[in-house]
This record gives sequence, structure tokens and C-alpha cells, in this order.
Amino acid sequence: MEQLNRALALHRLLLEYRYPVSRAVILERLACSASTFKRLLELLRDSYQAPIVWDRGARGYKYDTTDGRFTLPGVWLSESEAFALLMANRLLQDVQPGLQQQGLARLQARIGDLLGPQWQGQADRLSVESIGRQYVAPELFLPLVQALFARRQLRFVYHATLHEALPRQVSPQRLCWYRDNWYLLAWCHERAALRLFALSRITEPLALDEVACERESGELDALFESGYGIFAGSALQQAELRFDPSAAPWVRDVQWHREQCQTIEPSGHIRLRFPYADQRELVRDLLRFSGEVEVQAPPSLRHAVISAMRAGLKKHGVEEAVVQPVSQ
Repeated sequence: MEQLNRALALHRLLLEYRYPVSRAVILERLACSASTFKRLLELLRDSYQAPIVWDRGARGYKYDTTDGRFTLPGVWLSESEAFALLMANRLLQDVQPGLQQQGLARLQARIGDLLGPQWQGQADRLSVESIGRQYVAPELFLPLVQALFARRQLRFVYHATLHEALPRQVSPQRLCWYRDNWYLLAWCHERAALRLFALSRITEPLALDEVACERESGELDALFESGYGIFAGSALQQAELRFDPSAAPWVRDVQWHREQCQTIEPSGHIRLRFPYADQRELVRDLLRFSGEVEVQAPPSLRHAVISAMRAGLKKHGVEEAVVQPVSQ
């Protein structure tokens, strides 16, 4: 880091002087030896491609550019700015594999140039793990994005289940990244309503000439404000849950819902209360805490969780609840 700081000081010195800077001035201003100065020159020239040359006539060093100025890539980034760029670059690589060959490769190269070698070397210290990701072919992803930004209607075949494939014509509104998977929020012209489509279930996309109908941003935002998870709806119910103390590390500091109400009892039990519109995703999340959570309300959610637990026990040939809590 000290060497980098001195290299930065040399860079500023070359920009500060209107004329080539002599070796004597550089050694004095940087308070360094001739050998250290030589290493700084090599660092700037080799690692940052800085065009520093020796002007024989003026007997000094300068930048060999038209205006005598040069910008060091990445050097001016703060740690927080460099972290943001590093994370963005990592997400570009991992969120949707395969897009590097479809236009993002040059963008990633430009980010790398901006970061410079001193920050690029830190990229391996960041890791993005996508667990449970549903595969979306790159050749499918790009046409969807193009239709979204071109504001054109889209036709595709949607595989809602293994045995059901229906043609849909939609007006794309938003592309959503949720729990490591891509979803398309669109106005379905057949249903005359907003619908959410998993990209992994879309095939044969075709952009149409018809202009997409626009929905208000407030309507799109409101679709997910109250519901739980990716499933939206307007008919809300209140989930009331009570978790055992053993589940506290995985429940206490987690935001289940933006309107949740959490209470910690003297015994260590945690009570959670929040609204939901569709119970499917909520039931799956609660099954992770089988044996450590009690659904106290509403009865429909309690029954759904009990039925799912019984089905799981039956699948394993177990007639009685002998399941060990997950966190134990």
C-alpha cells in the first residue's frame, strides 16, 4: 500500500507541473531513493499502462499525451466504490450465466479497466452462491429483455405445470430477480390482469410489433407490498406464528415481511405476525422449521402446514411425528 501511495504521489506530481519534472525534484518531493523511484516507474508503466517518458530536451519526466495528462484506472476509487463495482461485476457473472457471450463481456471488461489491477486482484475475495437457481437459457433471456425495453408485446408458450403448456400474449412490465430466480411481471392480455411468469418455464418467445400496454408504477409496486414473497394478491390474511427458542438464530433477525410484528417472550419463544395473500410460499418456508414452529392462525394456514407435514411423514413411512427439529 505504501508503494501504491508513492506511485499516486508521483502521478499527481506529473500532473501538477506544467513542464517535465526532473529526477532530482521527484526524489526530493517523494522522499525516496533512485531505486525506489525506478520501481515506481515500472509499477505505473507495467501495471497501469501509464505513458511516462523521459524528455531529453527538458531533462525531465512527463506523460506522453497531447495535453500531458493521464487518468489512472481504478486508483481514484474509494474502498466502498471499489466494493460496489467488484460486487456488480461478480453478479454479472453469476446471476445469469452465459450472458457474457451476448453483450456483457465488453461491459465486464470496461468495469475491469475502471477497477484497475490493484482492485481486480481482490475479486476472488467476493463470492456469490446461487442455490436452487432454475436454469434460463441465455438465448431465451436476451429476447425477453429486448422486448421489455423496446416496449413491445411478447408471445410465448408457458409451462405452468409438467402437463400444461399454454400460449400467452403479454405486455412485459418488469423483470424480477427473486430468491436466485428470474420472473417476468407482465400484463396478460388473455386474463386481462397482471401475472408473474417464471422465466425457466417460458419457451418459444417471440417479440411482436404491437406496442406494449403500460401499467402505472404504483399498481406494480402495490402488487407485492402486502403479500408474502413472490405471490401477490389483494385478499389478505394475518399469519400468527410462534417459534421455539432453538429457531431464534434463524428467525429473530430475519425480515419475513415489511409489515411484520415480532415479540420475544421471556421464555425465548418468538411470536411473528404479518399479512399474506397466498400461502404456497409461506407453507414451504415454515416446513423448514418443522418441529420448531406452531401456526396459531389462521386455521387454513395451520391446516395446510399440518397436511404437508403428515404427507412428508407418510412419504417416509412414519405414522407418528418423530421428526427432529432442523436446527438441532
